[in-house]
Amino acid sequence: MDSRSQAVRALLSAMGPRRAENYVRAFDLQDDEAQYIIEREVMRKSVQQIAAAYHVSQETVKRRRKSGFKKIAEQLS
Repeated sequence: MDSRSQAVRALLSAMGPRRAENYVRAFDLQDDEAQYIIEREVMRKSVQQIAAAYHVSQETVKRRRKSGFKKIAEQLS
């Protein structure tokens, strides 16, 4: 994960859960990107738990989170 994405993760971890969720949803992300970020970073679910809940592979969850973080970082720039 690049430094801009890591900065976004750090920002989310410093926020309360409701505020962090609203923050993520304020960006122009696809629904699954936002949901996977919220569930992993805010709700602290594992990638395995998220993948099982949405019937997708763990790699899909990782890719969608990565693309979501990239979009957030780009919109903040």
